[in-house]
Amino acid sequence: MKRKKRFLQWFKNQKLGKKILYTFILAAVVPLLVAQVLMLYVISGNMREKVDELMVNQLSQISERTNLTLDVYTNLVYQIYSDNQIIEGVKSYDEADSEMRARSYRDICDRIQQYGISIGGIECISLILPDGQDITYDFGLASAVDNLWDTYEDKKTMEPYVRAQGEANMVISPTVRFTRSGQEQRIFHISKQMFDFKNIQEGSIATIVMSINESVLNSVCSTAKENGTEPYTINFITDKEGNVLTYPNSFYSGITISPEKTIKEFVEVTGELEGKNIAVNKYQDEKLGWIFYNVYDKDYILRDVRHVQYLMIAVGAVLFVISVLLICYTVKLIEKSTRSIVSGIQEVQKGNLNVQVAVDSEDEMGQIADNFNTMTEKVQGLIEEVTEVTQKQKEAEIRALEAQINPHFLYNTLDSINWMAIEKEEYEISRMLRNLGVILRYSVNKSNKLVTVAEMADWLDKYISLQQMRFNNAFICEVHVQKAAEPVKLHKLLIQPFVENAIVHGFKGIENGGILRVDIMLSEKEDELDIIIEDNGKGMPHEIAEQFNDPVTAVQDDGRSIGLNNAFARMRMYYGERVSWDVSSIPGIGTIITLKIPLQNEEIKKE
Repeated sequence: MKRKKRFLQWFKNQKLGKKILYTFILAAVVPLLVAQVLMLYVISGNMREKVDELMVNQLSQISERTNLTLDVYTNLVYQIYSDNQIIEGVKSYDEADSEMRARSYRDICDRIQQYGISIGGIECISLILPDGQDITYDFGLASAVDNLWDTYEDKKTMEPYVRAQGEANMVISPTVRFTRSGQEQRIFHISKQMFDFKNIQEGSIATIVMSINESVLNSVCSTAKENGTEPYTINFITDKEGNVLTYPNSFYSGITISPEKTIKEFVEVTGELEGKNIAVNKYQDEKLGWIFYNVYDKDYILRDVRHVQYLMIAVGAVLFVISVLLICYTVKLIEKSTRSIVSGIQEVQKGNLNVQVAVDSEDEMGQIADNFNTMTEKVQGLIEEVTEVTQKQKEAEIRALEAQINPHFLYNTLDSINWMAIEKEEYEISRMLRNLGVILRYSVNKSNKLVTVAEMADWLDKYISLQQMRFNNAFICEVHVQKAAEPVKLHKLLIQPFVENAIVHGFKGIENGGILRVDIMLSEKEDELDIIIEDNGKGMPHEIAEQFNDPVTAVQDDGRSIGLNNAFARMRMYYGERVSWDVSSIPGIGTIITLKIPLQNEEIKKE
């Protein structure tokens, strides 16, 4: 009873507007909302269950179609696997002299070509021999000489080959990215060991690797657009390790989904169904070990439920109007102040930020008017600041465009010189010019972006080869990259200053016998990337090495040159206090620089 009296007293003490608001909410809005929410919850729940069941069934059908599609390619591999002409050709190729090998190579490629043209989507068919040699016909390049695997010196290191070893059945390798003829492609592989059935005890005579374009899987999973609109559902495939085998936007095919991300977060990052309220369903194919995902826009699928919702809202609006009529007389007392504020808001919508709302009262409406006037003044000031910043940004972009003229001019000039060298059969000069062009593009294009260790190592090889030519091969260089460290990302040109310092200063005055070694590996806990740059050059005094080991003096630089100070400063800027390094040097013996780059930051984690 006392609580009831206190509540009634509290209600009486409220201002009139609040009394009307509370009464209106309790008498009209709350009952309507509760009824609508309950009904929509039941309808939406039932509809969502039916939709999810339908989507899973659809994924099951996609799984069956995928198996049928892959059966076409696996059957083709079996045909090659059991082709006596190819088996005999491989055996004769392995035992023949160079002239007969060329003939056998051509005959096998002709036979492979007959198989490959029968089915679309095949990019390349290779026979990897036990000694690392290969017999390959590339359908994308229409060539038996140039092929997808040109970058591999030892074909036995190819992932499809490695996966097939020791496996009796066919092995399907996940989609990976390849750059061919300047274009990036997504390709997955089917591989199987090949035997001579007459002498099967001798073991495998070759490994068949069929490379297939990811578009084959994409076409199975693709969903048609409805009346030219954006699709409301997408399908894609991953394996159990999170490798994306195919995706509607092929840019994301061949990547690995981070274990820390959910499928919903991954789809949102890719921009598919952007801004949509999405739901995820999955189906696992036990035969392939693949996971088929379906993601759909719940709002689109449940649009009929929304129609019911709109109907209920309309009914609620009618009841709401009736309630408004009952309280209209009371609200009329505060209508004048409201009209004044609304008029000011409309003026702002038209772009007039100089409007000032005048309300001759000190109640809540007066406070709203004061806050509105303050807000328009602040917005006007912010617009002026944004205009000034935008102008400065445009000027900076113009200067950036002007700065791009020289690099493009230099690239074109190097390309012209390269063709002149080729015409004069100066192929060594041509190779140097191509490497220099690659180095310049790599260095100038977004010098602070992230690249993989593998990409960095490839660029470093080209850079070192030019330095070796520059110094008349006064030194040799060994770059060793741990396989597990290759996909790790780090900032471009991060270790180039250390390598350049070792070459320019460490080997200064040395005509031969110089040795430079670069080792890149993951730490034992795999929480950091360890990079060791070691040379047997002139070394540096102990006090200078100690200055570099001091985190304060190591990053002090006058800004006039790109040296070790600048390199340490960049590392500290990118990775903060978590990065560390150690410089050890003995004059006349050499220098060892150890860099420890942390991996906790999301931007440098493995994909």
